[in-house]
Amino acid sequence: MSNISDIELNQLRLLQIIFETRNLTRAGERAGLTQSAVSHTLKKLRHSLNDSLVIRQGNQLVLTPRAERLQVALNRWLHDFERNILNQEAFDPESTQRTFYIATSDLVEQSIAPPLIALLQREAPRIQVIFIKIDKLGIANQIESGESDLSISTVESNHPSLMVKTLYRDDFTSVVRTDHPFLKSKKDVHNFCNYPHILAGTGRDNRGMVDEALEKIGLSRNVQFKVANFSSAPYIVERSDAILTAPRKFIQSITSKFNIKLFTPPISLPHYSMKVYWNLRNKDDQANKWLRDKIAEAAHIENVL
Repeated sequence: MSNISDIELNQLRLLQIIFETRNLTRAGERAGLTQSAVSHTLKKLRHSLNDSLVIRQGNQLVLTPRAERLQVALNRWLHDFERNILNQEAFDPESTQRTFYIATSDLVEQSIAPPLIALLQREAPRIQVIFIKIDKLGIANQIESGESDLSISTVESNHPSLMVKTLYRDDFTSVVRTDHPFLKSKKDVHNFCNYPHILAGTGRDNRGMVDEALEKIGLSRNVQFKVANFSSAPYIVERSDAILTAPRKFIQSITSKFNIKLFTPPISLPHYSMKVYWNLRNKDDQANKWLRDKIAEAAHIENVL
C-alpha cells in the first residue's frame, strides 16, 4: 500500500523531472542533485508508492503503467499547487472591484477622504470605499469581525490581533469668526476663558483636553455648545462668539471654506498621533497593503491635511 506521509514535495518535483527526461543523469542536472541523490530519492518513492515507476529497457527508461497514469495527475497537481499556493495572485488596482470598509471619525473622514478618493479615482477607478463610524472602545472587534478592513484613529490599542502604523503627528489650534473681538484683545488665557466654547464629541461629558489643561492652572471655561460631529462646529463658529479648539490639520482643511481665523491657544496642549490599524492576518495581503499605502500618501498631501 502507498504511504503518502513518506513523500515530500521536492521528491514529487524530482519524479516529474524523471518522467519528463527519462534519464536519471539529466534529471539530476535539472534538479541540482547528484546521480546518487536522484537514485536514493527514486528508491524512496518506489517504496512509498509501491511501484517501480520507471524501468530500464536497453539504454533508456520507460514508465510503468501506473507511472503513465500518475504523470498526468502529477503535472496538473504541481502546476495548481504552484499557481494557487506558492504564487499569490497579484493585486491590480486598475481592474479591482473590491470594496473596502474604513472605520474612522467624522473629523478624520473630512480630512482624509477627499485626498484619498482623488488618489483612488486615478489609480483604482472601480474600487469601492465605504467609511463607517468608528467604535473607539471596540476597534479590534470591528476589524476582527470583518466589519472594517482598516481603522484610522488617535486611539491607543495594544490588542495582539492588530498591527499599527503612525500616519502623522499633530497638535491643536483654536478658531473664531474673522471679526471676533478676541482677535483684537490680549490673547491670554483669561480672555480665552471669558468667551463661550464649542466641544465636539459624543456622550454626556462636557469636558475635554482643554478643560483638563485649564484645570491644572486653576482655571475653567464655559462649554456652552456641544456638537456630536466636528463637521458642524465651523458653521457655529462663524455665526457666534464661540471658540473651537480642534486638531490643526482639520482646522487648516476648513479655514478657506468658512469666515473663520485660527490662533494658537494660550495654554499648553498635548500633541497626538493619527494611526491606521489593520488585522495581523492581513499583514501580507496585497490589496490591504496597497490601501494602507494610499492612506499614508493621502495623509501627507501638502495643504490638504
